[in-house]
Amino acid sequence: MRSLASVLTCAILIAGIATHTHGEAPDAGPLVGVVKTVVGTVETRPAVGQPWVPVKAGMTLAQGADIRTGFRARCILDMTDSLAQVDPLTLVRIAELKRKGNTVRTRLYMKQGNTQAVVEKKNLKSDFAIITPSATLSVRGTRGIQCGYFPVFGGQYGLADSGLIAVADAVTGRETGVRPGERTDDRATTPGEMLARKDVPIVMDLAGFEQNEKRAATRRRSVTPVGTGADGADGPADCSTIRRANAQLVIKMIRLDVSRLSGG
Repeated sequence: MRSLASVLTCAILIAGIATHTHGEAPDAGPLVGVVKTVVGTVETRPAVGQPWVPVKAGMTLAQGADIRTGFRARCILDMTDSLAQVDPLTLVRIAELKRKGNTVRTRLYMKQGNTQAVVEKKNLKSDFAIITPSATLSVRGTRGIQCGYFPVFGGQYGLADSGLIAVADAVTGRETGVRPGERTDDRATTPGEMLARKDVPIVMDLAGFEQNEKRAATRRRSVTPVGTGADGADGPADCSTIRRANAQLVIKMIRLDVSRLSGG
């Protein structure tokens, strides 16, 4: 009987130790991101000054790795508690990716481009943020995160699915919350102000304008009546040609920024 009691006592002690061990998740330290999908030209380097190499599905990327995507290229990263899609013409760094206890801390430094993410609340807590040169987007358990920043145009931050994100101005510290379907900018402008800027029509006296000028003047966010084109020696300019030329100029500027930023 005494031996049986001793065996039971040992079993209880072992079970208690096991339960205590499972209840307290150990500090796992640094984690790695796993590349799930690659489309087009995507490259990475482990640190500044190291050579760029092509990214392939199944590759693991450690903390400190830089990722850059080409025109019409993208990749999806699995970072334990989140999925991040790095969109075309983007330069982003995995600044932090580590686990401490039951919390996974993720920090993406995006020099420019667009990144979308899904952060899931499962067995682990999430401390996730995307940081641009002008603002910080932070979330805890959110789907459909949209973050875009280009030096030429500034930043745009939104939420397409569910949850809540907070966006803080890096200069003033002003912060605003963004719910599904809402957007903000680098200055953490409230979603209501963003909507008012976009959707409030401009009221102006159209007397004396030609019909095509009236149509142009009544468009939202338009303050100057503009005709169908600029009259020159060759006649009215083709609007589609002008739009194409402007788009090509913007793409050229973005490519120059990507080349400049990825150099260091």
